[in-house]
Amino acid sequence: MAIRRSRVQQVEGASYPLLVPLSDLIIGIMFLFLIGLMFFSLRMEHAVHRSTDAIATLSGTEPVRTKILNTLKNDLSRQGLAVQINPVEGVLSLSEALLFDKGKAELAKRGEDALAVLAQSLFNSVFCYAAPIEGMVRKACSVTVYSLEAIIIEGHTDSDGNDTGNWNFSVKRAFNVYQTLMGASAGLARLVNLNQQTLFSLSGYGKGRPIKPNDTDENKQRNRRIDIRLVMTSPSATLIHAVIP
Repeated sequence: MAIRRSRVQQVEGASYPLLVPLSDLIIGIMFLFLIGLMFFSLRMEHAVHRSTDAIATLSGTEPVRTKILNTLKNDLSRQGLAVQINPVEGVLSLSEALLFDKGKAELAKRGEDALAVLAQSLFNSVFCYAAPIEGMVRKACSVTVYSLEAIIIEGHTDSDGNDTGNWNFSVKRAFNVYQTLMGASAGLARLVNLNQQTLFSLSGYGKGRPIKPNDTDENKQRNRRIDIRLVMTSPSATLIHAVIP
């Protein structure tokens, strides 16, 4: 009995040293798990920051467009020319009184003078957001992922007269504004977007897009206008990756 008890004690005693390497193994696994968890957390945090920055970049087209519109408005104001801007729509509005005599599609002399000022300001304001053009120095342009897709010169009328006449009239006014702007600044006609497509175009909406109800003479006068609409291009994934590593 004494011998048997001694053997049991020896076997039981021999089992204790095996617990030491097993505990070390568990601690090591837990340590590796914590390292992996920290690495994963850092990666997730970086991904969240990148996503946030990318979203901010994509939504940044409106502030850039608003900046251009404010620059144009301020430039024209310093020259004594009153215009309206709509940052949400991306529109610079030129009133009939600034450009035309009522019922006339041809520009008045005051309109030609106003567009000469606008042409230079427009070129200076949008040049950095168009595609680079050979022979045009862009030293003053900072690096940006934002660009212009199109600048649309839109003609608008009130509700007086028939629809066909209003459509034709609005197009003629828009075309005359386009020709005068291009003639006042040779650089404007050369501006293209990133797809190498001409930046400027025109359209006529007739009475179809009023900004006021056509119920008073004052409101009708507000509706008879030329809008210059800025259309921005959202940054591509490649460009976003270039500025957000």
